[in-house]
Amino acid sequence: MAGYLLDSNAIIYFFNGEKKIADLIEKTKDDLFVSFITKIEILAFEGADRAVQQKIEGFFNEIKIVLIDDGIIEKTIQYRKNTRLKIQDAIICATAKALGLTLVTADKSLSKKIKGIHIISPL
Repeated sequence: MAGYLLDSNAIIYFFNGEKKIADLIEKTKDDLFVSFITKIEILAFEGADRAVQQKIEGFFNEIKIVLIDDGIIEKTIQYRKNTRLKIQDAIICATAKALGLTLVTADKSLSKKIKGIHIISPL
């Protein structure tokens, strides 16, 4: 499967007006995915006002949300054991790996910790 998996920080940068992230999202909007854990992280944040919250909810309604399955669970366990990533980062990386997606993240340290997935940081 070709496409892009957006990390939570990429979505935050997008809603804060980061042009490079916005350009990438606009160019690839038909091939965008987010993990269920990213949706939880973003929508559980209490700092956004109601108007921003509605924009974010609308954004999630327009892209594909990836739910967890046994393949993602197994890869998450491997990443967690081998790299000591936080569980949410392990889930996101495992999702990208399982689906063959490019991970879009501002966390440049992930490319040093995780091998076998394509990671870009358009900042």
